[in-house]
Amino acid sequence: MNTFKTLALSAAALATTGLAQAQTTIYLVASNGDRGPTQNAIGHLLAAGGNTWTYQGVGGSASGNSTTAGVGSPANSNYGAWKGKFQGQDVIIQTNYAGALTGISAVAGDTPQRFVASDGSGSGSVPDPTTATNPALYQTGIADIGLSTNFQSTSPFRGLYNGHLYNTIVEEKVGVSALVFVASPGFPADNITTQQAQALYKTGYLSLAVFTGNPTDESKFVFALGRNQDAGQRYGSYGEFGLGTNTAVKVYQPVITGQLTQPDTNYKYGGVAGSHILFPVAVTPGGIDSVIPGNGGYTTANDLAPSLTVTLGENAYKLYDPEIEDYTLPDATGGYYIGYVTPNDFTNRILPFGGTLLKYNGVAYSTANIQNGLYTPWIYNRLLRRVGSGAAAFTGTPDEKNLKAAFYTALRDQIKNTDALVGGGIQLDSNFKVGRSTDGGAVYPLYY
Repeated sequence: MNTFKTLALSAAALATTGLAQAQTTIYLVASNGDRGPTQNAIGHLLAAGGNTWTYQGVGGSASGNSTTAGVGSPANSNYGAWKGKFQGQDVIIQTNYAGALTGISAVAGDTPQRFVASDGSGSGSVPDPTTATNPALYQTGIADIGLSTNFQSTSPFRGLYNGHLYNTIVEEKVGVSALVFVASPGFPADNITTQQAQALYKTGYLSLAVFTGNPTDESKFVFALGRNQDAGQRYGSYGEFGLGTNTAVKVYQPVITGQLTQPDTNYKYGGVAGSHILFPVAVTPGGIDSVIPGNGGYTTANDLAPSLTVTLGENAYKLYDPEIEDYTLPDATGGYYIGYVTPNDFTNRILPFGGTLLKYNGVAYSTANIQNGLYTPWIYNRLLRRVGSGAAAFTGTPDEKNLKAAFYTALRDQIKNTDALVGGGIQLDSNFKVGRSTDGGAVYPLYY
């Protein structure tokens, strides 16, 4: 073989090796309500063919190779990175579950989002990228895929908003997430009605007697907890209550002392809410300003859930006002919180520590009651992408576009056909007999 031919073949071999070792990073931005099904689906896709994946996130690190079992701790981590193989190609899947509207804005507006400073191969936990101030502790990227528990029409991210253009996106339904309403430990009632919920979230607090009908409870008070404007659970709940998506609400932020940590999960729970204030004004990661105190809320369900396991102290239930250095409710004798979460967060983060699950308008939460239209607090899970056919909806080199398009399709089918059930989710199959066209809108039958 002559020297020129040998060099040419060597170069070709090196090029082929380089292609085989090429690594594609896929950025995914989604809602908290999509976290469980999506994380499990990613783990299952990366384990196909007997491959092993690794994961590192805010909640810690893990590895696995099963296409049937759950993925463990990654299912409960809001920010992290997966490393593995998809269709024989090396991939890193960066995940950010900041909120439903963040998922919409990230895809519709190509807005940079923060992700963990990891390629998924490290051990231990990594810092929360959304709160890190050191640039070395996070990285930024443009979402390739989004997931949201809200319609784009629910959000402000349509056309020109705050000087930025948001394009119409493709939304594909892959499942349904339930919402449940929960009171803090010891709450002496088991139900919340639409009218009670409207009054509670408009005013911020109500007398416990409104819920129990017992005059001796008139001096005890129930305070509202909620999520910020990036949260699909917020819009699903307030739409369900008839407040819509634009009504200003009043929710509180407790200051908790004596909080405990469950060793095997690192879940926070218990303690005393020694005081609380209307949630401070803030701008969400998606870019929405809460404008007035109380109209914001917790960024994630992970943050909200621990507050539904606390006991309220005197300064909280008497509503101490530091500006006037006095109590707003000086004759109050006790208090509780009410908030909304997914069934998975209730089961794992609240129920073991004494929270109280409430019926809604007298109907208990159950999969069957949702499927048949009796229990109506629920929202669709949707996979989002830019408008385009096949690889045209994605960015990168031609090979990267094709791989991202294939991963999108595989993720959609994996969630819809299998992993939608994770964490109390519901599949959109023949047993699901109702639908709705807007978040919190009227539920209508599909069987005629």
